[in-house]
Amino acid sequence: MKPAPRLVLAALVSLFLLQIAVAQVPQISPFSADVQVTSTSDRAPHDVTGQVYVGSGHIRMNMESAGHATAMITDLASQTTDILLFEQKMYIESKAGKMPGRNTGNVTQDLKGYDPQNPCANQPDLTCKKIGVEDVSGRTCDHWQITDKQARVTDLWIDQRLHFPVKVVTKDSTMLLTNIKEGQPDASLFQVPSDYHRVDMGGMMPPGAGGPPHN
Repeated sequence: MKPAPRLVLAALVSLFLLQIAVAQVPQISPFSADVQVTSTSDRAPHDVTGQVYVGSGHIRMNMESAGHATAMITDLASQTTDILLFEQKMYIESKAGKMPGRNTGNVTQDLKGYDPQNPCANQPDLTCKKIGVEDVSGRTCDHWQITDKQARVTDLWIDQRLHFPVKVVTKDSTMLLTNIKEGQPDASLFQVPSDYHRVDMGGMMPPGAGGPPHN
């Protein structure tokens, strides 16, 4: 049984936004939170809700959209992400920088660390401007505006304690974390269940779906 096209798109658009977040984190303080992703693009689900779990070396995002549930487990060391499809007991493995439809130089291209004082450090194709310090979801965050060579803008609100974006805004997508709780999540959350089988993403994308939207 093949997964529903919008279910795969829900995972891809959330992976797109998650990679924006991961790309900016040098040392992540463990925490869990609720997450909401909204999009105005006609190529992706407009509303995705779920939870995010950040541990030592791993990030998991659970998502639900249009009645379908998925999860993504990202290994920061290997820079791979496993997309879990619960209904089918399948998973799709994606290597960082290998997502379909992405352009060279995109801010989400690679998983990298960042200097908290300069998110664009060691990234010559990007420029950063600090907007200020703002409260988001009850957390003190540094608001940064990042612009790439194609003049695409991403706004990040980076938690000063967690070193993780609490809010990410692109041209047509927004990710917001709420109900943030500091502490190490259960290690089992970052493992693919033993009864899941791996499938190739190549034959699963619906016609005309070139991947998640770009800002």
